[in-house]
Order: sequence, then structure tokens, then C-alpha cells
Amino acid sequence: MTLHFGFSYDNCRAGGWHKGGSQKVPRAMIISAAIAKGGTGKSTLLRALASVALDRGYAVTLIDGDVRQNMSRWAQMLKEAGNRPETLQLVSATTPREILEAAELHNGDRSVVLIDTEGTTNDNLMAGLFAADIVVVPIFFALDDVTAAIQITDHYIPLAVETRRRPLPAVFVLTKQTIIDAKARALSELRAIIQANGTPIAEHALQNRVAYRDLQSGQTLYSPDQPDAKAIAESEGVFDDVLKTFTEAMRQAS
Repeated sequence: MTLHFGFSYDNCRAGGWHKGGSQKVPRAMIISAAIAKGGTGKSTLLRALASVALDRGYAVTLIDGDVRQNMSRWAQMLKEAGNRPETLQLVSATTPREILEAAELHNGDRSVVLIDTEGTTNDNLMAGLFAADIVVVPIFFALDDVTAAIQITDHYIPLAVETRRRPLPAVFVLTKQTIIDAKARALSELRAIIQANGTPIAEHALQNRVAYRDLQSGQTLYSPDQPDAKAIAESEGVFDDVLKTFTEAMRQAS
């Protein structure tokens, strides 16, 4: 399959399912985080999802397709701090082909692949969408951020779907939330815009917590001597929301 931006990729893999308690959960899943803007909490969201997946026993591969290489720095700092799990792999991918090939290579049984796309609209972002099973779109309550998020769901995801010819579910995840964000009337119009878009919104949100900033200094959510239970609970909730959105989308498509 040849894409309009100049490379080809055969995305005919099948992740499959296994039983998890009373529910079916994916044996393998590729999650791309995408928004054409910086400062929305995208890297923080990926670190949180990676922390949860690792704690639940998944083999996790981080594909760093962002020129800022935030995921690469995190993996290196985890190693230096002695907190990098053996089941965490990091792949620095600077071209669309490298992103696609890494996603295919590491999409094994009981694995989660997380792709950090660049915070702009370019071929690397499209490659991240094209390879994904589901896209998480971080949203912060500001007009520019909401506009950038909707640009992903309304323009770039449909383009990826048209090109690869299979569904691509997405979910909005609210990030860096505060009490003001939850209650301020001035933000009600932004909330209405998000809800009217039709893209599922994760039931759980990432609050503005010190624990998430500490991730940048070589920690996972679970590695500190006294982990932040609230940060863990909401991150696990977001991870479950992503799984729920993906499984529901696949059920509807079958």
C-alpha cells in the first residue's frame, strides 16, 4: 500500500485477543498519541500509559517519533535511576518508514506499542496514525488545544482510514486538569465543543499533579518509595478507558 506521502507499508497484522477476567482484552495493541500542537501533556500521557502497561505485565515499546525525543530522554533517565523495567524498549524513529517498521516489528503477543508523534502535521504524524490500533488525543482546556485536537479527529484520522482501509478509533483524554477546569463557567463553551465533536471522551482525566512532573526525572508512576495513589488510579482509569474504546470500536466494526 503506497501512501500519498511517499512510502509503503503492509499493515495486515492481527493482534488477536485473550481473556482478562470476564472480558476480552487485546493480546497486543498499538497506541499513538497525536495532536498537532505542543504543550498539551502528550508526553506525560504516554509516560502514564506506559507505567500502567508495564505494571500490568505487558511488554512495552516506546516509539519516539517526535523530534524533541522526550520518550528517549525518559527511557535514558529511567535507566540511569535504576528504574527501567526489562520489558520496556525504546526505539528512536526519525522517519515515517522507521515508525511503521518499528510498530510492525514490536507488535508481539502481550505487548503494547506506544507511538509518540510529533506535535505538528507532518509525515511522521501520519505514519503514527497509519500504524495505530487506536489514537489517544490529549486535550487541555484552551481554544488552540481544542482546535488542534479536532483537527486530528476530523481531518487526519479520516485520511489515515481512507488510505489504510480499516477503522481507526480515537479517544480524547483531558490532561493537566484542575478544579478550575472542572467548574469554570468560562470553559463551558470549550467543553461543549469537545462533546459535540462526537469523539469518545475518556471517563478519567489526568489531573495537574507533581507525580506526573516527577516522571521526567527517571520515575514510573510505581517506582517512587511512596507512589501517588491518586495519579496511579486515574492513569489506570485512562488506560482502561482506552481499552474500552478500542474493544467497542472493534465490536462495532465486526
